[in-house]
Amino acid sequence: MIRLQKYLAECGVASRRASEQLIAAGRVHVNSVPAMLGQSIDPDRDEVAVDGAP
Repeated sequence: MIRLQKYLAECGVASRRASEQLIAAGRVHVNSVPAMLGQSIDPDRDEVAVDGAP
């Protein structure tokens, strides 16, 4: 398990701080459900989308 902000930063989507802003704005979804700040994901099992793009 990894924190969503860290995962987005490692993928090059945004920095951890910028990722928090994306999540708070409702632009990040995990398995088609809006993400929450502090959420942990399993990169092998969960599908993460930012602005609808995986």
